Order: sequence, then C-alpha cells, then structure tokens
Amino acid sequence: MSLTAHYIDDYWMLHKKILNLCVVPNKGEAIGKLIDICLHDWGIEKVFTLTLDNASANNNVIAYLKRKMVHWKNCILDADFLHIRCSAHIVNLIVCEGLKELDEAIASIRNAVRYVRSSPSQLQKFKECISQEKIDTKSLVCLDVPTRWNSTYLMLESALKFQKAFERMEEEDGHYASYFGEDDSGRKKIGPLLAWHWDDAKVFVQFLKGFYDVTLKFSVSLHVSSNIYFHQVSSIQKQLDDLCVIKDDRLCVMARKMREKYNKYWGSMENVNKLLLITAVLDPRYKLDYVSFSYGMLYDNDESRVTELTNGLKKTLMRLYN
Repeated sequence: MSLTAHYIDDYWMLHKKILNLCVVPNKGEAIGKLIDICLHDWGIEKVFTLTLDNASANNNVIAYLKRKMVHWKNCILDADFLHIRCSAHIVNLIVCEGLKELDEAIASIRNAVRYVRSSPSQLQKFKECISQEKIDTKSLVCLDVPTRWNSTYLMLESALKFQKAFERMEEEDGHYASYFGEDDSGRKKIGPLLAWHWDDAKVFVQFLKGFYDVTLKFSVSLHVSSNIYFHQVSSIQKQLDDLCVIKDDRLCVMARKMREKYNKYWGSMENVNKLLLITAVLDPRYKLDYVSFSYGMLYDNDESRVTELTNGLKKTLMRLYN
C-alpha cells in the first residue's frame, strides 16, 4: 500500500508527499489499522477525505477509520464524507465494460502490434513498410496493458495511423501469417487483421476520445481536480445517453453496457460524496445553480426531486461552513 498525502501550504501551493509504503493483507480492517498507525506516527490529526479505488475491502477500511476518527478533535463533519471513490478508476471500469464488445478487433490489433515489436528485425521490416507507404510520423505503434483501458485506446489510436503499413507487412512478410497459427498450448492466436477490425477500431477510437480526455483530467496529481468532477461526470452521462439511442447497433449495445456500470457508481446522487458536489458550488464558474440544473438533467426535470437534492446539498454546505 502506498499512502499519499495531498495538502495546501500557507502560500496556497499544492503538495503531494508519499507518507508510507508497506505490505498489507487484503483485509479492510488490517489496512485501516496500518493507515491509523501511519497517521499517528506522522502526528496527523486533520484528515479531510481518503480516496480509494473500488475494491470491496476498502469499505471496511473506511468503516474502521470512521470509528477511530470520530473521536479526533479535528475530525471534519464526524467523518461522514471521509470516503472518496477514485473517479479515474470508475471511468476505467465503465469503459472496460464497453470494450468487451470489441474483444476480437482489439485482440487482432494487439497481436499484430506484438508481432512487429517482437524482434529488432521485424520492427525494422515494419519501419521499411512505413517508409514505403510514405506515412509521415516519428511515432511507432505501442502495446497496451490490457487492464488499463487508456493504454488500449492509445494502442488502437497509434495502430490506425499505420494501417497501410500493417497491410503491406502482411503481403511481404512470409512469417506474418504463420504467427497467427496455434501457440504452444494449441490455441489459435486471434488474427490476422481484417477490414472490419480496422473499421471497428476507427469508430471506437473516436467514441473513446472523450473518456480518455476525462481520465487524463481525473488522473492529475499536481493541481486540484475535485471541482471538475461533477461537470465531467455529467458529460459522461450525456454522452452515454445519446449513444444508447443511436442507430449503430454495436455502439448502442456498447453504450448500454457502459451505462449499466455507470449507474452502479454514479446513477444516483445518493452514491456521490457530497463534498465533490460542494466543490462545484464553490467554483465560481458553476455555483449552486449549475448543480441544480444538472440535477434536472439527471432526473428528467422532476422538480420535487431536484428541490429535495438541492436543499440537502445546501444543508451540507452550511454544516461544513459552521
């Protein structure tokens, strides 16, 4: 476990410091105890929020720390809003759900990229194909990490630039086709690349660009990002809602699966830490009117629901101020 503190100093400069790096068992209360010990070792009593990914054990981490911190004199709002779910991780889960619809196209492109990068001679041959096709770029294809969708996006985006080079490689390299035969375990590698694989990649790279941009905004560590949370989450929902009703069947199915995963974490405002909504209120570009307007978009202008949520947020804001 890496425990990192973010704080603002007397000169309004944001700092990021690693407090501890230790081996932990995969049990929530044990992790909570280690965090508690670390905070005491550093003499830290002011803890505003704790950002964690969505592993189920982390709910027990928060439950343990709440029981301890509620007695601390500098505990904020009785630790009611201690738990922040990592937004970048949630976006990763949402997009990975949609990418399951692209399994064959992604696997084919991944195997093609793996082939050209598997030896210096094959990479040199690929560079010659790039030159012969007059592709003007200094970059090369990159291989993804399958558990990180944004690296898959970058792999697809870079591969598309070299589609003609891959096609020439298939025509001229006698080993290329045999690479997609059976592996040592008798399973056939997915590939080689077909025209519809490229067509799918083009459509989905364009679709995933918005999610990639949101991930970059959420993943920064050297400037404050909490105030953009509500705006970005609202934009994700709008994009998914629009795609759920389009005529392209594959995009529609993909968007609906992503919407289901979105609903699990962000579909109800009761699941959202209210401090992340308050940051939008405190941002002079948005304020309370923007949050109230977005509530209306989320709940189809159900006035009673919007009023209830807005009043609840105002009460939390005043409680925090007091």
